[in-house]
Amino acid sequence: MRLVLDGHRVVGEERLLLDQKQMMRWVGQGPDGALWVLTDDADGRLIRLSAQKKR
Repeated sequence: MRLVLDGHRVVGEERLLLDQKQMMRWVGQGPDGALWVLTDDADGRLIRLSAQKKR
């Protein structure tokens, strides 16, 4: 879940990766700012998430 904060208050949320139907085991941030997600399944995956570039 991605939370949108206004100071210390949550003002919005976005649920991500629901289509993967796998439990997220680990999330970490890479040196370039991207998030890496490791799923926990027999066919587990390593997923890289990054922000879209503004046009």
